[in-house]
Amino acid sequence: MKTVLITGASKGIGRATAILFSQKGWNVAAAVREIDTEEQYPENVCPFIIDIRDRESINRCIEQVVNYYGRVDLLVNNAGVYSTSPLECISEEDLNNVIQTNVKGTLYMTQAMLPYFRTNKGGTIVNISSIAGRVTFPFQSVYHTSKWAIEGLSESLYYELKNLNIKVKIVEPGMVHTSLYRSVLDLSAERFPMEYRENFAHWHSYLINNYDNGYDPILDARRVYQAANDRSSKLRYTSDSSTKFVLILRRIFPTCILQRLIYSICKLK
Repeated sequence: MKTVLITGASKGIGRATAILFSQKGWNVAAAVREIDTEEQYPENVCPFIIDIRDRESINRCIEQVVNYYGRVDLLVNNAGVYSTSPLECISEEDLNNVIQTNVKGTLYMTQAMLPYFRTNKGGTIVNISSIAGRVTFPFQSVYHTSKWAIEGLSESLYYELKNLNIKVKIVEPGMVHTSLYRSVLDLSAERFPMEYRENFAHWHSYLINNYDNGYDPILDARRVYQAANDRSSKLRYTSDSSTKFVLILRRIFPTCILQRLIYSICKLK
């Protein structure tokens, strides 16, 4: 039986992915910040404590998973956080949290897993990026920085790990309805300087509307499963039709036209 280690597995895409893989007969190591004793996991899902911003915590978790299951065949780097704000106004705490979690956490996890995959002469890494790693929107500069970094990391790793039989895949969610955005649902533009307020209010309204109409994270879980079992050299996997449509626009339109389109749909002044 194969084993998958999933970070950020307590909710959203991570939880949906853990459940799907367990239904498919995999052993699932659900890496979480803290274990909810009231949470009921399927029989073949076992939670493990991890803080992906801490190398010691990562090494300890991986060692526990390997000792428990004997091996790891797939790493899903899913854990992530979100932030939206004018760059000028983002706090040092929020900035560090996004970069430490989304970028360094993914780097740390991948770096720690590679010796195991190399020793086992194979493995697969699925990095959860985002449409925000390919297309940009206003007031997400730090979040975009983190997701574009994941895209570049994954592309580079594809080359350096191919001859080691270690596959690298990227899953790019769109506006999925998860708790990732809950921290900004009630964010008021009044906290920012006057010059930003009107545009941020329009952007925030657009963001929340898309969140309210977001798709179920099971779609992303299915893409993760597809990517993990795909023997082709395909690198990127998108989930819903709207995300695919936006990425098509990205390919066919010059940047200047795409910028005008995004400026318009976000109702920026």
